[in-house]
Amino acid sequence: MRATRIVIDQYRSIEHIDLTIPEGKPLVLFGPNNAGKSNIISAISRILGERFAPYVEMQDSDFFMRDKAKYPHAWIGCHFDAPYHRDRSGNEYYECYVKYCKEASENTYCDSHEKKLFISNADRSAIQAHLVDAERSINYQLSYSSRYTLLSKFSHAVHSALSENDKDSLDNAFRQIKEVFEGIPEYASFAEHFATTVQDSVQGFIHKLEVDFSAYDPNNYANAMRILAKEGNDVRAFEEFGTGEQQVLLMAFAKAFMQTFGSDSIVLVLEEPEAHLHPLAQRWLKEYIYDLCDSGIQVVISTHSADFVDPGNLEGAVRVWKDCRGVTDVVQLSSHDLVDQCVAMGVPSSKVSEIGISRFYQAKLNSEITKGLFASRVLLVEGPTETQALPIYFKRAGFSPSAVGLEIIGCGGKGNIPSLYRLFTAFGIDCFCLFDGDESSGNNKELVGLLEINSMNLGTPSFEVGSNYAYFSKDFEATAQSEIADYSTFESDARVNYHISGKPAIARFVAELSGSLPNFIVELIHALNGMTACASLTLQLESANSEENDFDDCPF
Repeated sequence: MRATRIVIDQYRSIEHIDLTIPEGKPLVLFGPNNAGKSNIISAISRILGERFAPYVEMQDSDFFMRDKAKYPHAWIGCHFDAPYHRDRSGNEYYECYVKYCKEASENTYCDSHEKKLFISNADRSAIQAHLVDAERSINYQLSYSSRYTLLSKFSHAVHSALSENDKDSLDNAFRQIKEVFEGIPEYASFAEHFATTVQDSVQGFIHKLEVDFSAYDPNNYANAMRILAKEGNDVRAFEEFGTGEQQVLLMAFAKAFMQTFGSDSIVLVLEEPEAHLHPLAQRWLKEYIYDLCDSGIQVVISTHSADFVDPGNLEGAVRVWKDCRGVTDVVQLSSHDLVDQCVAMGVPSSKVSEIGISRFYQAKLNSEITKGLFASRVLLVEGPTETQALPIYFKRAGFSPSAVGLEIIGCGGKGNIPSLYRLFTAFGIDCFCLFDGDESSGNNKELVGLLEINSMNLGTPSFEVGSNYAYFSKDFEATAQSEIADYSTFESDARVNYHISGKPAIARFVAELSGSLPNFIVELIHALNGMTACASLTLQLESANSEENDFDDCPF
Protein backbone atom coordinates (compact mmCIF):
# COMPACT_ATOMS: atom_id res chain seq x y z
CA MET A 1 0.00 0.00 0.00
CA ARG A 2 1.16 3.50 -0.81
CA ALA A 3 0.04 6.89 0.49
CA THR A 4 -0.91 9.11 -2.46
CA ARG A 5 -2.25 12.36 -0.96
CA ILE A 6 -2.15 14.31 2.28
CA VAL A 7 -5.01 16.73 2.96
CA ILE A 8 -4.91 19.14 5.90
CA ASP A 9 -7.64 21.61 6.87
CA GLN A 10 -7.65 24.19 9.67
CA TYR A 11 -4.70 22.74 11.56
CA ARG A 12 -2.31 25.18 13.21
CA SER A 13 -1.25 27.71 10.55
CA ILE A 14 -2.76 25.63 7.72
CA GLU A 15 -6.14 26.64 6.30
CA HIS A 16 -6.17 24.07 3.50
CA ILE A 17 -3.47 22.20 1.63
CA ASP A 18 -3.62 19.14 -0.59
CA LEU A 19 -0.30 17.43 -1.33
CA THR A 20 0.37 14.70 -3.88
CA ILE A 21 3.01 12.18 -2.82
CA PRO A 22 5.12 11.15 -5.85
CA GLU A 23 5.69 7.50 -6.61
CA GLY A 24 9.25 6.26 -6.19
CA LYS A 25 10.56 9.67 -5.09
CA PRO A 26 10.47 11.70 -1.87
CA LEU A 27 8.06 14.48 -1.03
CA VAL A 28 10.35 17.45 -0.32
CA LEU A 29 9.02 20.35 1.77
CA PHE A 30 11.19 23.44 1.45
CA GLY A 31 10.85 27.09 2.37
CA PRO A 32 11.84 29.67 4.97
CA ASN A 33 11.80 29.15 8.72
CA ASN A 34 8.40 29.40 10.41
CA ALA A 35 6.59 28.82 7.11
CA GLY A 36 4.71 25.76 8.37
CA LYS A 37 6.83 22.79 7.27
CA SER A 38 6.86 21.38 10.81
CA ASN A 39 3.07 21.73 10.98
CA ILE A 40 2.73 19.59 7.85
CA ILE A 41 5.06 16.98 9.34
CA SER A 42 3.10 17.05 12.60
CA ALA A 43 -0.11 16.42 10.68
CA ILE A 44 1.38 13.45 8.81
CA SER A 45 2.64 12.02 12.10
CA ARG A 46 -0.87 12.28 13.53
CA ILE A 47 -2.75 10.54 10.73
CA LEU A 48 -0.09 7.87 10.01
CA GLY A 49 1.74 7.71 13.34
CA GLU A 50 1.73 4.92 15.87
CA ARG A 51 -0.79 6.53 18.21
CA PHE A 52 -4.55 6.29 17.71
CA ALA A 53 -5.07 9.66 15.99
CA PRO A 54 -8.35 10.76 17.67
CA TYR A 55 -6.69 10.23 21.06
CA VAL A 56 -3.71 12.47 20.27
CA GLU A 57 -4.34 15.58 22.33
CA MET A 58 -5.07 18.86 20.56
CA GLN A 59 -3.79 21.97 22.29
CA ASP A 60 -5.61 25.25 21.76
CA SER A 61 -2.66 26.32 19.60
CA ASP A 62 -3.24 23.32 17.30
CA PHE A 63 -6.51 24.78 16.04
CA PHE A 64 -6.36 27.08 13.02
CA MET A 65 -4.86 30.48 13.78
CA ARG A 66 -4.83 29.50 17.47
CA ASP A 67 -8.54 30.36 17.58
CA LYS A 68 -10.41 27.35 18.94
CA ALA A 69 -13.62 29.32 19.33
CA LYS A 70 -13.76 30.54 15.73
CA TYR A 71 -12.33 27.35 14.18
CA PRO A 72 -13.51 24.48 16.41
CA HIS A 73 -12.60 21.70 13.97
CA ALA A 74 -9.48 20.42 12.21
CA TRP A 75 -9.19 17.67 9.61
CA ILE A 76 -6.15 15.64 8.56
CA GLY A 77 -6.52 13.00 5.88
CA CYS A 78 -4.52 10.55 3.83
CA HIS A 79 -5.47 8.84 0.58
CA PHE A 80 -4.05 5.48 -0.55
CA ASP A 81 -3.63 3.45 -3.72
CA ALA A 82 -5.25 0.37 -2.12
CA PRO A 83 -8.09 -0.17 0.37
CA TYR A 84 -7.06 1.10 3.80
CA HIS A 85 -10.24 0.03 5.60
CA ARG A 86 -13.19 -2.28 5.04
CA ASP A 87 -16.34 -1.81 7.08
CA ARG A 88 -18.67 -4.58 8.23
CA SER A 89 -20.68 -4.28 5.04
CA GLY A 90 -17.60 -4.90 2.92
CA ASN A 91 -17.30 -1.31 1.71
CA GLU A 92 -13.72 -0.35 0.90
CA TYR A 93 -12.19 3.00 1.78
CA TYR A 94 -9.13 4.33 0.01
CA GLU A 95 -8.91 7.27 2.40
CA CYS A 96 -8.86 7.95 6.11
CA TYR A 97 -9.34 11.26 7.90
CA VAL A 98 -9.23 12.25 11.53
CA LYS A 99 -11.61 14.99 12.60
CA TYR A 100 -10.60 16.95 15.68
CA CYS A 101 -13.30 18.80 17.57
CA LYS A 102 -13.53 21.48 20.22
CA GLU A 103 -14.59 18.74 22.62
CA ALA A 104 -11.94 16.01 22.52
CA SER A 105 -14.54 13.31 23.20
CA GLU A 106 -16.00 14.02 19.75
CA ASN A 107 -12.74 13.37 17.85
CA THR A 108 -13.16 10.58 15.34
CA TYR A 109 -11.89 8.82 12.26
CA CYS A 110 -13.98 9.49 9.16
CA ASP A 111 -13.88 9.62 5.38
CA SER A 112 -13.71 12.82 3.32
CA HIS A 113 -17.51 13.15 3.64
CA GLU A 114 -17.26 12.89 7.44
CA LYS A 115 -18.78 9.40 7.56
CA LYS A 116 -17.47 7.83 10.75
CA LEU A 117 -14.94 5.01 10.29
CA PHE A 118 -13.98 2.40 12.85
CA ILE A 119 -10.27 2.03 12.15
CA SER A 120 -8.58 -1.03 13.66
CA ASN A 121 -4.99 -1.52 14.77
CA ALA A 122 -4.57 -3.86 11.81
CA ASP A 123 -5.64 -1.06 9.47
CA ARG A 124 -3.16 1.35 11.00
CA SER A 125 -0.33 -1.18 11.00
CA ALA A 126 -0.62 -1.70 7.25
CA ILE A 127 1.07 1.65 6.63
CA GLN A 128 2.76 3.69 9.29
CA ALA A 129 4.90 6.81 9.49
CA HIS A 130 8.11 6.92 11.52
CA LEU A 131 9.40 10.38 12.39
CA VAL A 132 13.09 11.22 12.63
CA ASP A 133 12.86 14.71 14.09
CA ALA A 134 15.48 17.40 14.48
CA GLU A 135 16.75 15.76 17.70
CA ARG A 136 17.88 12.75 15.64
CA SER A 137 17.62 10.27 18.55
CA ILE A 138 16.93 6.81 17.14
CA ASN A 139 16.77 5.05 20.51
CA TYR A 140 12.97 5.02 20.42
CA GLN A 141 12.53 3.53 16.93
CA LEU A 142 15.18 0.88 17.61
CA SER A 143 13.63 -0.18 20.91
CA TYR A 144 10.60 -2.15 22.12
CA SER A 145 8.94 0.91 23.67
CA SER A 146 5.74 0.18 21.75
CA ARG A 147 4.45 -2.43 19.34
CA TYR A 148 4.71 0.13 16.52
CA THR A 149 8.43 0.93 16.63
CA LEU A 150 10.52 -0.36 13.75
CA LEU A 151 12.34 -2.83 15.99
CA SER A 152 9.03 -4.15 17.38
CA LYS A 153 7.66 -4.62 13.86
CA PHE A 154 10.85 -6.46 12.94
CA SER A 155 10.71 -8.76 15.99
CA HIS A 156 7.05 -9.58 15.35
CA ALA A 157 7.80 -10.43 11.71
CA VAL A 158 10.73 -12.67 12.71
CA HIS A 159 8.71 -14.42 15.43
CA SER A 160 5.91 -15.13 12.95
CA ALA A 161 8.42 -16.69 10.58
CA LEU A 162 9.75 -19.22 13.16
CA SER A 163 8.96 -22.90 12.69
CA GLU A 164 8.30 -25.23 15.66
CA ASN A 165 11.81 -26.67 15.24
CA ASP A 166 13.21 -23.14 15.35
CA LYS A 167 11.34 -22.47 18.59
CA ASP A 168 12.59 -25.72 20.17
CA SER A 169 16.17 -24.81 19.25
CA LEU A 170 15.76 -21.33 20.73
CA ASP A 171 14.19 -22.76 23.91
CA ASN A 172 17.26 -24.92 24.44
CA ALA A 173 19.65 -22.06 23.71
CA PHE A 174 17.86 -19.63 26.02
CA ARG A 175 17.68 -22.30 28.75
CA GLN A 176 21.46 -22.65 28.59
CA ILE A 177 21.83 -18.88 28.90
CA LYS A 178 19.62 -18.86 31.98
CA GLU A 179 21.62 -21.69 33.56
CA VAL A 180 24.75 -19.55 33.29
CA PHE A 181 23.01 -16.74 35.18
CA GLU A 182 21.72 -19.17 37.80
CA GLY A 183 25.30 -20.17 38.49
CA ILE A 184 26.04 -16.61 39.64
CA PRO A 185 25.37 -16.39 43.43
CA GLU A 186 24.11 -12.81 43.37
CA TYR A 187 21.62 -13.57 40.59
CA ALA A 188 20.41 -16.79 42.24
CA SER A 189 19.97 -15.08 45.63
CA PHE A 190 18.02 -12.13 44.17
CA ALA A 191 15.77 -14.41 42.09
CA GLU A 192 14.90 -16.51 45.13
CA HIS A 193 14.16 -13.49 47.36
CA PHE A 194 12.13 -11.81 44.62
CA ALA A 195 9.95 -14.90 43.99
CA THR A 196 9.36 -15.42 47.74
CA THR A 197 8.48 -11.77 48.28
CA VAL A 198 5.96 -11.79 45.43
CA GLN A 199 4.26 -14.92 46.79
CA ASP A 200 4.00 -13.40 50.29
CA SER A 201 2.62 -10.15 48.89
CA VAL A 202 -0.22 -11.59 46.78
CA GLN A 203 -1.74 -14.09 49.21
CA GLY A 204 -4.95 -12.07 49.38
CA PHE A 205 -5.53 -12.21 45.61
CA ILE A 206 -7.79 -14.78 43.97
CA HIS A 207 -5.38 -15.57 41.15
CA LYS A 208 -2.06 -17.18 41.91
CA LEU A 209 0.87 -15.05 40.69
CA GLU A 210 4.36 -16.38 40.21
CA VAL A 211 7.41 -14.76 38.64
CA ASP A 212 10.56 -16.05 37.06
CA PHE A 213 13.44 -14.65 35.04
CA SER A 214 13.86 -15.60 31.40
CA ALA A 215 16.44 -14.90 28.75
CA TYR A 216 13.62 -14.37 26.26
CA ASP A 217 9.93 -13.53 25.89
CA PRO A 218 8.12 -16.79 25.05
CA ASN A 219 5.36 -14.72 23.39
CA ASN A 220 7.92 -13.27 20.99
CA TYR A 221 11.27 -15.01 20.79
CA ALA A 222 12.78 -12.20 18.72
CA ASN A 223 12.20 -9.61 21.47
CA ALA A 224 15.50 -10.74 22.94
CA MET A 225 17.24 -9.26 19.92
CA ARG A 226 19.01 -5.93 20.36
CA ILE A 227 20.74 -3.75 17.80
CA LEU A 228 24.36 -3.06 18.70
CA ALA A 229 26.25 -0.31 16.94
CA LYS A 230 29.95 -1.06 16.66
CA GLU A 231 33.01 0.99 15.87
CA GLY A 232 35.76 -1.45 15.03
CA ASN A 233 35.43 -4.16 17.67
CA ASP A 234 33.92 -1.84 20.28
CA VAL A 235 30.19 -1.63 20.98
CA ARG A 236 28.95 1.96 21.13
CA ALA A 237 25.75 3.59 22.33
CA PHE A 238 23.72 5.26 19.59
CA GLU A 239 24.35 8.66 21.22
CA GLU A 240 28.08 8.24 20.61
CA PHE A 241 27.55 8.42 16.86
CA GLY A 242 26.92 11.61 14.90
CA THR A 243 23.37 12.61 14.06
CA GLY A 244 24.00 11.84 10.39
CA GLU A 245 25.17 8.32 11.18
CA GLN A 246 22.16 7.76 13.45
CA GLN A 247 19.61 8.67 10.80
CA VAL A 248 21.42 6.60 8.16
CA LEU A 249 21.33 3.60 10.53
CA LEU A 250 17.59 4.00 10.97
CA MET A 251 17.01 4.37 7.22
CA ALA A 252 19.14 1.30 6.54
CA PHE A 253 17.07 -0.68 9.07
CA ALA A 254 13.82 0.44 7.39
CA LYS A 255 15.17 -0.45 3.94
CA ALA A 256 16.27 -3.93 5.05
CA PHE A 257 12.87 -4.49 6.69
CA MET A 258 10.99 -3.60 3.51
CA GLN A 259 13.29 -5.72 1.35
CA THR A 260 12.90 -8.74 3.65
CA PHE A 261 9.26 -8.64 4.74
CA GLY A 262 7.56 -6.08 2.50
CA SER A 263 4.07 -6.69 3.89
CA ASP A 264 3.66 -3.50 5.91
CA SER A 265 4.36 -0.15 4.26
CA ILE A 266 6.72 2.38 5.81
CA VAL A 267 6.68 6.16 5.53
CA LEU A 268 9.85 7.79 6.84
CA VAL A 269 9.41 11.43 7.83
CA LEU A 270 12.75 13.24 8.12
CA GLU A 271 13.09 16.73 9.57
CA GLU A 272 16.03 18.58 8.07
CA PRO A 273 18.12 15.50 7.21
CA GLU A 274 20.98 17.79 6.15
CA ALA A 275 21.50 19.10 9.70
CA HIS A 276 25.08 18.71 10.99
CA LEU A 277 26.27 17.20 7.70
CA HIS A 278 28.97 18.74 5.52
CA PRO A 279 27.96 19.49 1.88
CA LEU A 280 29.42 16.30 0.42
CA ALA A 281 27.62 14.19 3.02
CA GLN A 282 24.38 16.03 2.27
CA ARG A 283 24.60 15.14 -1.39
CA TRP A 284 25.37 11.51 -0.56
CA LEU A 285 22.42 11.37 1.85
CA LYS A 286 20.09 12.73 -0.81
CA GLU A 287 21.17 9.92 -3.15
CA TYR A 288 20.58 7.40 -0.37
CA ILE A 289 17.08 8.76 0.25
CA TYR A 290 16.25 8.29 -3.43
CA ASP A 291 17.55 4.71 -3.17
CA LEU A 292 15.18 4.20 -0.23
CA CYS A 293 12.27 5.35 -2.37
CA ASP A 294 13.31 2.91 -5.10
CA SER A 295 13.15 0.10 -2.52
CA GLY A 296 9.48 0.86 -1.75
CA ILE A 297 9.81 3.13 1.28
CA GLN A 298 7.99 6.43 1.06
CA VAL A 299 9.94 9.42 2.35
CA VAL A 300 8.79 12.89 3.36
CA ILE A 301 11.48 15.43 4.23
CA SER A 302 11.59 19.06 5.26
CA THR A 303 14.77 20.84 4.27
CA HIS A 304 16.65 24.11 4.03
CA SER A 305 19.25 22.65 1.65
CA ALA A 306 19.09 23.24 -2.10
CA ASP A 307 20.86 19.90 -2.58
CA PHE A 308 17.67 18.07 -1.55
CA VAL A 309 15.55 19.81 -4.20
CA ASP A 310 16.32 17.48 -7.07
CA PRO A 311 15.71 18.80 -10.62
CA GLY A 312 14.51 15.32 -11.55
CA ASN A 313 11.79 15.46 -8.90
CA LEU A 314 10.08 18.79 -9.46
CA GLU A 315 6.68 17.12 -8.95
CA GLY A 316 7.76 16.13 -5.44
CA ALA A 317 9.11 19.59 -4.59
CA VAL A 318 6.71 21.58 -2.40
CA ARG A 319 7.38 25.23 -1.66
CA VAL A 320 5.97 26.11 1.76
CA TRP A 321 5.41 29.77 2.61
CA LYS A 322 3.11 32.09 4.54
CA ASP A 323 0.82 34.71 3.06
CA CYS A 324 0.10 38.17 4.42
CA ARG A 325 -2.28 36.72 7.02
CA GLY A 326 0.35 34.37 8.41
CA VAL A 327 -1.43 31.37 6.85
CA THR A 328 0.67 28.53 5.46
CA ASP A 329 0.33 27.95 1.74
CA VAL A 330 2.08 25.56 -0.62
CA VAL A 331 3.01 25.36 -4.29
CA GLN A 332 3.40 21.91 -5.81
CA LEU A 333 3.71 21.72 -9.57
CA SER A 334 2.91 18.78 -11.80
CA SER A 335 4.39 18.46 -15.26
CA HIS A 336 1.01 19.53 -16.57
CA ASP A 337 1.12 22.68 -14.42
CA LEU A 338 4.56 23.56 -15.78
CA VAL A 339 3.41 23.08 -19.37
CA ASP A 340 0.42 25.36 -18.76
CA GLN A 341 2.69 27.97 -17.16
CA CYS A 342 5.10 27.95 -20.10
CA VAL A 343 2.32 28.19 -22.69
CA ALA A 344 0.68 31.04 -20.75
CA MET A 345 4.04 32.86 -20.79
CA GLY A 346 4.66 32.65 -24.50
CA VAL A 347 6.03 29.19 -25.29
CA PRO A 348 4.27 27.68 -28.34
CA SER A 349 2.22 24.66 -27.23
CA SER A 350 3.74 22.62 -30.05
CA LYS A 351 7.20 23.01 -28.50
CA VAL A 352 6.47 21.79 -24.98
CA SER A 353 5.22 18.50 -23.52
CA GLU A 354 4.82 16.99 -20.06
CA ILE A 355 7.64 14.48 -20.58
CA GLY A 356 9.90 16.96 -22.32
CA ILE A 357 9.51 19.74 -19.77
CA SER A 358 10.67 17.55 -16.89
CA ARG A 359 13.78 16.54 -18.80
CA PHE A 360 14.35 20.13 -19.91
CA TYR A 361 14.45 21.53 -16.37
CA GLN A 362 16.41 18.54 -15.11
CA ALA A 363 19.13 19.50 -17.60
CA LYS A 364 18.93 23.22 -16.78
CA LEU A 365 18.91 23.23 -12.98
CA ASN A 366 21.66 22.78 -10.41
CA SER A 367 21.94 23.57 -6.69
CA GLU A 368 23.19 27.10 -7.42
CA ILE A 369 19.92 27.76 -9.25
CA THR A 370 17.57 25.76 -7.01
CA LYS A 371 18.73 27.76 -3.98
CA GLY A 372 16.58 30.51 -5.47
CA LEU A 373 13.52 28.40 -4.62
CA PHE A 374 14.20 29.16 -0.96
CA ALA A 375 13.97 32.93 -1.55
CA SER A 376 10.89 35.12 -1.63
CA ARG A 377 12.29 36.93 -4.69
CA VAL A 378 15.10 36.35 -7.15
CA LEU A 379 17.32 38.58 -9.27
CA LEU A 380 18.03 36.65 -12.48
CA VAL A 381 21.30 37.72 -14.09
CA GLU A 382 23.23 36.40 -17.05
CA GLY A 383 26.25 34.94 -15.28
CA PRO A 384 29.34 35.30 -13.08
CA THR A 385 30.13 38.92 -13.98
CA GLU A 386 26.97 40.03 -12.18
CA THR A 387 27.02 37.40 -9.40
CA GLN A 388 30.58 38.40 -8.44
CA ALA A 389 30.38 42.19 -8.79
CA LEU A 390 26.84 43.08 -7.70
CA PRO A 391 27.12 41.84 -4.06
CA ILE A 392 30.16 44.11 -3.57
CA TYR A 393 28.32 47.17 -4.85
CA PHE A 394 25.20 46.26 -2.87
CA LYS A 395 27.19 46.02 0.36
CA ARG A 396 28.80 49.39 -0.33
CA ALA A 397 25.32 50.84 -0.76
CA GLY A 398 24.16 49.38 2.54
CA PHE A 399 21.75 47.01 0.80
CA SER A 400 21.61 43.37 1.93
CA PRO A 401 19.78 41.09 -0.53
CA SER A 402 19.54 38.25 1.99
CA ALA A 403 17.91 40.53 4.57
CA VAL A 404 14.94 41.01 2.23
CA GLY A 405 14.79 37.43 0.98
CA LEU A 406 16.45 38.16 -2.36
CA GLU A 407 18.71 35.63 -4.07
CA ILE A 408 20.97 36.51 -7.01
CA ILE A 409 20.85 33.70 -9.56
CA GLY A 410 23.36 33.33 -12.38
CA CYS A 411 21.46 31.78 -15.29
CA GLY A 412 24.40 30.71 -17.44
CA GLY A 413 23.61 33.13 -20.25
CA LYS A 414 20.81 35.45 -21.33
CA GLY A 415 19.14 32.67 -23.26
CA ASN A 416 18.36 30.79 -20.04
CA ILE A 417 16.70 33.70 -18.24
CA PRO A 418 13.21 33.20 -19.80
CA SER A 419 12.92 29.50 -18.84
CA LEU A 420 14.07 30.17 -15.27
CA TYR A 421 11.75 33.19 -15.05
CA ARG A 422 8.83 30.90 -15.91
CA LEU A 423 9.87 28.27 -13.37
CA PHE A 424 10.36 30.65 -10.44
CA THR A 425 7.15 32.48 -11.29
CA ALA A 426 5.29 29.15 -11.34
CA PHE A 427 6.51 28.52 -7.79
CA GLY A 428 5.15 31.91 -6.74
CA ILE A 429 8.53 33.62 -6.45
CA ASP A 430 8.85 37.22 -7.62
CA CYS A 431 11.45 37.64 -10.37
CA PHE A 432 13.50 40.60 -11.55
CA CYS A 433 15.62 40.16 -14.69
CA LEU A 434 18.92 41.94 -15.34
CA PHE A 435 20.61 41.44 -18.70
CA ASP A 436 22.78 42.97 -21.42
CA GLY A 437 20.94 44.61 -24.29
CA ASP A 438 23.80 43.87 -26.68
CA GLU A 439 23.89 45.35 -30.16
CA SER A 440 21.25 43.22 -31.88
CA SER A 441 17.59 43.49 -30.89
CA GLY A 442 17.08 39.95 -32.18
CA ASN A 443 18.93 38.61 -29.16
CA ASN A 444 16.22 40.08 -26.90
CA LYS A 445 13.08 38.95 -28.71
CA GLU A 446 11.99 36.35 -26.15
CA LEU A 447 12.70 38.60 -23.16
CA VAL A 448 10.91 41.54 -24.78
CA GLY A 449 7.75 39.46 -25.16
CA LEU A 450 8.02 37.77 -21.77
CA LEU A 451 8.65 40.96 -19.79
CA GLU A 452 6.36 43.10 -21.96
CA ILE A 453 9.07 45.61 -22.90
CA ASN A 454 7.65 48.15 -25.38
CA SER A 455 10.95 49.17 -26.94
CA MET A 456 14.66 48.94 -26.16
CA ASN A 457 17.43 51.53 -26.25
CA LEU A 458 20.47 49.65 -27.54
CA GLY A 459 24.13 50.35 -28.24
CA THR A 460 24.79 53.08 -25.64
CA PRO A 461 26.30 52.96 -22.13
CA SER A 462 22.90 53.75 -20.56
CA PHE A 463 21.03 51.67 -17.99
CA GLU A 464 17.30 51.14 -18.53
CA VAL A 465 14.91 50.09 -15.78
CA GLY A 466 11.35 48.65 -15.81
CA SER A 467 9.04 47.25 -13.14
CA ASN A 468 10.40 43.71 -13.36
CA TYR A 469 13.54 44.14 -15.43
CA ALA A 470 16.60 46.27 -16.07
CA TYR A 471 19.12 46.07 -18.87
CA PHE A 472 22.44 47.55 -19.86
CA SER A 473 21.91 49.26 -23.19
CA LYS A 474 25.10 47.59 -24.44
CA ASP A 475 26.58 45.45 -21.64
CA PHE A 476 27.66 45.53 -17.99
CA GLU A 477 31.23 46.55 -18.78
CA ALA A 478 30.25 49.49 -21.03
CA THR A 479 27.93 50.96 -18.39
CA ALA A 480 30.49 50.43 -15.61
CA GLN A 481 33.20 52.12 -17.67
CA SER A 482 30.97 55.16 -18.23
CA GLU A 483 30.10 55.54 -14.54
CA ILE A 484 33.31 54.57 -12.71
CA ALA A 485 36.19 57.01 -12.87
CA ASP A 486 39.50 55.45 -13.93
CA TYR A 487 37.78 52.16 -14.83
CA SER A 488 40.36 51.57 -17.56
CA THR A 489 43.19 52.10 -15.08
CA PHE A 490 41.76 49.50 -12.69
CA GLU A 491 41.21 47.09 -15.57
CA SER A 492 44.78 47.49 -16.78
CA ASP A 493 46.10 47.08 -13.24
CA ALA A 494 44.18 43.82 -12.89
CA ARG A 495 45.62 42.43 -16.12
CA VAL A 496 49.22 43.67 -15.89
CA ASN A 497 50.04 43.65 -12.17
CA TYR A 498 47.79 40.86 -10.87
CA HIS A 499 47.53 38.69 -13.99
CA ILE A 500 43.75 38.66 -13.69
CA SER A 501 41.86 37.87 -16.87
CA GLY A 502 38.27 37.21 -17.79
CA LYS A 503 35.31 39.58 -17.49
CA PRO A 504 33.91 38.22 -14.18
CA ALA A 505 37.25 38.42 -12.33
CA ILE A 506 38.01 41.91 -13.66
CA ALA A 507 34.51 43.13 -12.79
CA ARG A 508 35.00 41.90 -9.24
CA PHE A 509 38.48 43.47 -9.01
CA VAL A 510 37.15 46.86 -10.13
CA ALA A 511 34.18 46.64 -7.76
CA GLU A 512 36.45 45.90 -4.79
CA LEU A 513 39.22 48.46 -5.44
CA SER A 514 37.44 51.37 -7.07
CA GLY A 515 35.42 52.26 -3.98
CA SER A 516 32.77 53.61 -6.34
CA LEU A 517 29.00 53.32 -6.17
CA PRO A 518 27.84 53.56 -9.80
CA ASN A 519 24.53 55.23 -10.44
CA PHE A 520 23.14 52.08 -12.10
CA ILE A 521 23.50 50.28 -8.76
CA VAL A 522 21.40 52.95 -7.05
CA GLU A 523 18.75 52.64 -9.77
CA LEU A 524 18.79 48.85 -9.54
CA ILE A 525 18.29 48.91 -5.75
CA HIS A 526 15.34 51.27 -6.10
CA ALA A 527 13.85 48.96 -8.73
CA LEU A 528 14.31 45.92 -6.50
CA ASN A 529 12.65 47.85 -3.70
CA GLY A 530 9.62 48.24 -5.93
CA MET A 531 9.16 44.49 -6.45
CA THR A 532 5.89 42.97 -5.27
CA ALA A 533 6.04 41.89 -1.65
CA CYS A 534 3.58 40.78 1.00
CA ALA A 535 4.64 43.60 3.28
CA SER A 536 6.25 46.87 2.27
CA LEU A 537 9.96 46.76 2.93
CA THR A 538 11.84 50.02 2.83
CA LEU A 539 15.33 49.53 1.51
CA GLN A 540 17.40 52.57 2.28
CA LEU A 541 20.80 53.39 0.90
CA GLU A 542 22.94 53.55 4.01
CA SER A 543 26.58 54.24 4.54
CA ALA A 544 28.86 51.23 4.28
CA ASN A 545 29.90 51.71 7.91
CA SER A 546 26.39 51.61 9.38
CA GLU A 547 26.20 49.34 12.45
CA GLU A 548 22.41 49.41 12.85
CA ASN A 549 20.72 46.02 12.59
CA ASP A 550 16.98 45.37 12.55
CA PHE A 551 15.77 41.79 12.45
CA ASP A 552 12.06 42.50 12.83
CA ASP A 553 11.37 41.76 9.16
CA CYS A 554 13.92 38.97 8.73
CA PRO A 555 12.48 36.82 5.88
CA PHE A 556 14.11 33.59 6.93
